[in-house]
Amino acid sequence: MDVIASIVAWVLCLGIGVPLAFLGVFHFAFPKAAWSVYRVWGRLWKADPQVIAPNYNSGAAMRVVGITCGLAGLAICLVPKLLGF
Repeated sequence: MDVIASIVAWVLCLGIGVPLAFLGVFHFAFPKAAWSVYRVWGRLWKADPQVIAPNYNSGAAMRVVGITCGLAGLAICLVPKLLGF
């Protein structure tokens, strides 16, 4: 039973943590591309963020999102190790 719990814990945590960490790296490394994705989504919902706040510092914001998502993804990946699985 411990082996099954260990496998399930690792699969769940890595399945959530790794994509989140990659998303964070994308936001940090390519802030303009990430911001353009948010602008497209905003246009689809009739709320373009560039129109709402034209002086918004999107590069810095995307880097903060990248750092936050990256660290959260790494933390989630380490949960099974911390639990002793």
